[in-house]
Amino acid sequence: MENDLLLWQKFKNGDRAVFESMIREHYRALFDYGKKLIANHEALTDCIHDVFTTLWDRREFLGTTDQIKPYLLKSLRNRILKEKQRSNVFIPLENGDALFLNEEDIESRIISSEHTDETKKQIGYVLHTLTPRQQEIIYLKFYENLTNDQIATVLGITRPAVANLLHITLKLFREKWETLLHTILLFILLI
Repeated sequence: MENDLLLWQKFKNGDRAVFESMIREHYRALFDYGKKLIANHEALTDCIHDVFTTLWDRREFLGTTDQIKPYLLKSLRNRILKEKQRSNVFIPLENGDALFLNEEDIESRIISSEHTDETKKQIGYVLHTLTPRQQEIIYLKFYENLTNDQIATVLGITRPAVANLLHITLKLFREKWETLLHTILLFILLI
């Protein structure tokens, strides 16, 4: 498989087949990520379409990248945030609705050795106590399997800031998980 830098250059030079393969390869990841940021799936589809249309139209003016997926995720995130400012079709990230952690897929990845419904509920509870930014970084790291450098690109922050946020988030998750387990154990002992 060709590396992203070469594919990107072919795309910038107008190779329609490369562009179409980029769409096919990354559309699902964009949609899955985008639905965490936007409530309306039709509006999300429009945003993804706008991202790809804009990329194609402005391809000659784009810089280079050796990481297409993070580039596309960041482009979609920026597009959604821009649209969010223009209308109220979008759910604000600050509302604490835990948009990034509503899927069993994330919980399944984190607790791959544990498959009980009760454990998944407990993990979900702890994940939903995190801030939306903490949920987003967990989603990008464990669901999209992005590196810290790629997450930094998507979120528009430095790599050390990603490492710090991830460290704090995982530490907080561990503390809340331990507290929940102790509470459950105490409850069981009191019964």
